[in-house]
Amino acid sequence: MPQPRYDRFSVVLHWLLAVLIVGQIALGLWITGLPKDDSGLRAAWFNVHKSWGMVLGLLIVLRLAWALLRPRVAALPQARPLQLAASGAHRLLYALMLAVPLSGFFGSVFSGYPIRFFGLALPRLASRWDGAKELLSSVHHWSASALVLLVALHLLAVLYHQCIARDALLRRMGWGGPDAP
Repeated sequence: MPQPRYDRFSVVLHWLLAVLIVGQIALGLWITGLPKDDSGLRAAWFNVHKSWGMVLGLLIVLRLAWALLRPRVAALPQARPLQLAASGAHRLLYALMLAVPLSGFFGSVFSGYPIRFFGLALPRLASRWDGAKELLSSVHHWSASALVLLVALHLLAVLYHQCIARDALLRRMGWGGPDAP
């Protein structure tokens, strides 16, 4: 039976992922502007970005598993086209949240450089393969760009629900009201 609101774990995971994803996008944009030189600064920050990307990938898998295992939250009463758009946008969000870290990880696997997880060198999984690296780098870039656009759309939808529809969307996420968890 559908639940009226999200459980605390879902809400905490939602906001944790939101903060980490925004941070990763900002860090990713910043590090691509760093010069390629012998100082090691660019490589060090790329390793930080990769490490947090692996953490994010695991958290996203956890979130997806939790979303599939917990009782569903009742859909908002709204027109069928809006319900379909919301459902499709959420599915696409999950797909992009998986595509970004996976493409980044596998792009690193084929880069020929060691992958470090917060300083710990991980075993090499494959040899350098420039074609795969280029393809996965493109997928990483474009899926991250699409994720940014979809997150912006997500925020616009929240504003619509809060300011125009004035429905119980934010209460379902535990924000205010007598039925907040």
